[in-house]
Amino acid sequence: MKKDTNKYLTMGIPLGLCFGVCIGIIISIIMNLDNFIFCIALGAGLGMLIGIIVGSILDSNNKR
Repeated sequence: MKKDTNKYLTMGIPLGLCFGVCIGIIISIIMNLDNFIFCIALGAGLGMLIGIIVGSILDSNNKR
């Protein structure tokens, strides 16, 4: 079996998606926004972006 070189990146994207959706829901509930779906999508996108960045940083540190 091949060694996974991007282990943290593949874990960071789904975790960022889940946390981003949760944060988007919480923000839209707190602010009483009518665009509930928009907040979920925005939170998920930002969460995935943060997951990609953190996963890439962790993977680059492991390759050294």
